[in-house]
Amino acid sequence: MASVVFLQLTTHLLHTEDFFAGMFYMFNVIVIGHGVCVHAERVSRERFLSERALASLNDELRGANGSLERKNRELEISKKDQENKTNALLALREQQMIAAQTASREKSNFLAAATHDLRQPMHALNLFLQAAAEAIRNGEYAQAERLMNECGSSSVILARLLNAVLDLSRLESGRVVPRYHVFDVRQIVEEAAAQLRPFAMSRGVEIRLRLPKEEVVCVRSDAHWLGRAVANLMSNGIKYADKGKDTKATVIVGVVHSPTRARIDVLDNGIGIPRDYFEAIFQPFFQVNNPEQDRDKGLGLGLSIVNAVVSMLDQHRIELKSTEGRGSRFSLEMPLCGPTIDKPSSRAPQRSEADETAQLNGRYVLLVEDDGLVRASTEALLSQWGVLFDSAATFEEYEEILADIERFPDLIITDFRLRDAKTAREVAMASATRLGRACPCLVVTGEPTATIVPLACDHDVLSKPVSPAELRREMVALIARADECACEAEAATVQ
Repeated sequence: MASVVFLQLTTHLLHTEDFFAGMFYMFNVIVIGHGVCVHAERVSRERFLSERALASLNDELRGANGSLERKNRELEISKKDQENKTNALLALREQQMIAAQTASREKSNFLAAATHDLRQPMHALNLFLQAAAEAIRNGEYAQAERLMNECGSSSVILARLLNAVLDLSRLESGRVVPRYHVFDVRQIVEEAAAQLRPFAMSRGVEIRLRLPKEEVVCVRSDAHWLGRAVANLMSNGIKYADKGKDTKATVIVGVVHSPTRARIDVLDNGIGIPRDYFEAIFQPFFQVNNPEQDRDKGLGLGLSIVNAVVSMLDQHRIELKSTEGRGSRFSLEMPLCGPTIDKPSSRAPQRSEADETAQLNGRYVLLVEDDGLVRASTEALLSQWGVLFDSAATFEEYEEILADIERFPDLIITDFRLRDAKTAREVAMASATRLGRACPCLVVTGEPTATIVPLACDHDVLSKPVSPAELRREMVALIARADECACEAEAATVQ
């Protein structure tokens, strides 16, 4: 509009020639102005786009910087975590190394102590044997008999120590698998008390039982190993009785229970245990107040075996309370179960040594043992008991005896593994095949019982070393069981 007005004014004021010149000038001005405006607008638009792109790039850069910072923080945290894990692994490795060194040192100390304690009765046994031989040569038969009795005492100590060391080794190595079942715990306590009463009487110690009379206390445990633990605790109380007190030395064994737990308490009024020794007494060969290593106070392994048994059995624990000079109380806790008993059992009647020997007199036994020394000593023992026997060193010799046998054997005593790659399983099968029926078999082996029992075809197993009394007792029990089964079978046939 301004251009039109300006054009009209110019037309009225100027002449025609001047008008065209002015128009040309004005057109140039308009064109130049338009170009300038277009350029300015383009520059402005480009600047705007550049600024917006720059702002977007700045936003992206800030985002990238933030992401990078987060990555850096995450890397820093990851680095710290990795350092912590590495330090933890190094610390764990160090702990394991220390534990391994400690275990190795404890094992070495255990072996050194065991070797020392095993050498003592062996040394005494050798000296007694030499002295007895000299007494026999000099015609001093009464002295020789006394020395031979001392030899027997030394051999009993040696066997007891070796068995305790082997039991502890098996328990701590995890080779013993507990056999859980439900039973009345009162029976375990009564059996342990019956077993230890003669020993307690010889020490002037009285054993008192405080058991629920009309209430069954059923627990879930391993009856054999729990019985061993209870017997060891009672024996420990008897051995450390304080005979200097005015009151009678007494060991009290009680059974109490809560709705879910049962507890066996073994109390004594003996010398007591200082609190500083509460942990040490459960270590092998550690004994309080026995610097002279008096064997009448035990071998120093009883409480170690108790601790190993409790550690092996599920949900079992042991607690000790003691006052020095007044006595101690050991408490064994275990899970309480319902009144249903899995395998009720009755204790075998106690027999005297003379009764057991009389029951073996005239019996016929087959002995299979590849070790000449063990075979000869067993033959000598069987002869003293009046047992008739045939012995074999190999499975082939055993088969030859079976081929010419004239009397059905009352019992077979065999090692588990023979040198000709045969085992007690083949020995039992051969007798059943050749003789027409199975014969009771007693496996006496030096191999770990936990390894042998699953392979021994349900035969009774004894682990070497076996005391003569234990061997005689087991032989009598097996023969009596076989005789009872034979009588029942004969009665059934008659009916």
